[in-house]
Amino acid sequence: MTRRAPAAYDPPMPAPAWFRPDSRILVIRLSAVGDVINTLPALCAIRHSYPRAFVGWIVEDRAYDLIRGHPAIDRVHLFPRRRWVHAPWRAPAEAAALIREIRRERYDVAVDLQGNLKGAVHGLASGIRRRVGFSREHCREWNHLFTNVHVTPPDERINRVDKFLAVAAFLGADVNGAAYRLPEAPESRVRADEFLAREGLRGYVVLHPGTSEVGREKRWLPERFSALAERIGAGLGLRAVVTWGPGERELAAEVAAGGRGHAVLSMPTRSILDLAELIRRARLFVGCDSGPLHLASAVGTPSVGLFGPKDPTIYGPYNPFHRIVYKPGDHGGAMESITVDEAYRAAAELLSQTAHQKWTVHF
Repeated sequence: MTRRAPAAYDPPMPAPAWFRPDSRILVIRLSAVGDVINTLPALCAIRHSYPRAFVGWIVEDRAYDLIRGHPAIDRVHLFPRRRWVHAPWRAPAEAAALIREIRRERYDVAVDLQGNLKGAVHGLASGIRRRVGFSREHCREWNHLFTNVHVTPPDERINRVDKFLAVAAFLGADVNGAAYRLPEAPESRVRADEFLAREGLRGYVVLHPGTSEVGREKRWLPERFSALAERIGAGLGLRAVVTWGPGERELAAEVAAGGRGHAVLSMPTRSILDLAELIRRARLFVGCDSGPLHLASAVGTPSVGLFGPKDPTIYGPYNPFHRIVYKPGDHGGAMESITVDEAYRAAAELLSQTAHQKWTVHF
């Protein structure tokens, strides 16, 4: 089953008169991880509709593994943000080299899916004359002043995936049936299989308690994740694998230890694709508003999203097999008001519904 784009794009729109099927396209979406994941259906729609186009992508190192080796992309331009944070003296020369690298490709059109000042600066520095971006109401930090072709999505409160698909549709791509696709990751598959065999795991759920440091207010209490693991183990007969990313091992270990034998700490995930393989094999994913929740959509795993500060209509999972536990609020208390009973009930209902279903995640 695929999640269709809005009916406004059915049938496909005609491409602008200036856009050629063999255009050289630079996609600008540097971060964050979840948003890079959610641009992939738009990317796949463009590639599927324009197989002769040359597609480049500029991305930060944190999301690099999602783009490197992707079958829909011809050239990846790496923005090494983490290296520049630790060695800022390298940034001027390397930034100049990156701009020269992009300009050498002689792109015809830039597609700015970043929608903020960071995306605008890269679009302008690229030297590309035709820069497609969002209209004023749908971008931030005056991004629209740096683009010269503006796309207005059909609604302000649509899922981020549909927002990005609106740009692909504007270019004449057929977005009906567009879905996620990730790069092939044979080494990640092997590591995941070895870990699961070592732990004797087949049917299991993934719990991901972490978020980025910027999004700490979106975290649920670790002791409640532990209690949820215990409830799922006792009530549904499934063990929990507690996954973690950079800087989250201590948090994940606390959750696993509190699961009273119903949870196990995951292997180290060397890349986002390692995490994707663990989630792909799971019966269910439970996590907060973060990149891994969107990764569950990308691999077709049913998910329970725990939301407080942000609107799940816009920022929630795109996978049609999901449940949302939502307690609106702009403070940490919003997440604290989500109970273990509510999360468990959502997990049990979703597992019952999806016992024999799987979402199709690529063309």
